[in-house]
Amino acid sequence: MMIALAAIIVAVALIAVAFAGGVFDAKEQTALEKIKSQGKIVMATEATFIPFESYDPLNGTYLGFDIDLANKIAENVSTELGVPITLEVRDVVFSTIPASLASKQYDMSLSGMTITDERNQTVLFSTPYYMAEAGFGMLVQNGTNTLNTVDDLVNATSIVVNTGTTSELWIKETYTDTGIIPASKVKSLPTIAGCVQDVTIGASQVFIIDKPTAEEYAGQSDGALKVSGVIPSYEPYGVALNKESTDLKAIIDDVINTMIANGEMEQLRIKWGLN
Repeated sequence: MMIALAAIIVAVALIAVAFAGGVFDAKEQTALEKIKSQGKIVMATEATFIPFESYDPLNGTYLGFDIDLANKIAENVSTELGVPITLEVRDVVFSTIPASLASKQYDMSLSGMTITDERNQTVLFSTPYYMAEAGFGMLVQNGTNTLNTVDDLVNATSIVVNTGTTSELWIKETYTDTGIIPASKVKSLPTIAGCVQDVTIGASQVFIIDKPTAEEYAGQSDGALKVSGVIPSYEPYGVALNKESTDLKAIIDDVINTMIANGEMEQLRIKWGLN
């Protein structure tokens, strides 16, 4: 009896060790398997990057260029999987998105994210869906007349940028790292809305952000703000994914390429004033 009991104890111990060692671990789901099991695509965005994404509190909905594209992606994923798939949008701080994708908190992100070598180390990008040829806009108070070109930035009393954006990186590489502009003159804030507010109240003299977004905020300011100048840049936007989400990327790339070829992407640009 004691021998049998000892054998049972040993067997139980071996099973416990096997589970702890991952012998019986279930195979990890692919991106599409995960989406199918949860019945939705969870998308991360910072919903103040107008006209690409914003939140309508009256209707409790998100809208914008990226939202329309994300819904199109969800439709195609639903067709591919043969089950209804909804889109769930989560409004988050932009700078947290790459790490959150890496840890699989979200399935994808459309947030006007520029494809860069640095971001490619953390996330997997789709083929570009939008080329921001317009450059960066310089958002200032309407009475500011001294900041009209990129060369005038050296005379700015204070500059604000959105944390984790390419405009922040551009300011750092072009001006603060080279000592042309003291780092003390540049402020980085976590949200676009916070940056706009900083200029509105006079805490910063200029906010540098993608030109279409700068123009949207100027247009909504009742004349308080304006885009005083444009800084040339080339910004290809991509859908950001977890590095392992190659199956989801294949569908997204197909959606983007099809929309570009059949003119739907251009229609989206026109709809949101990006043509």
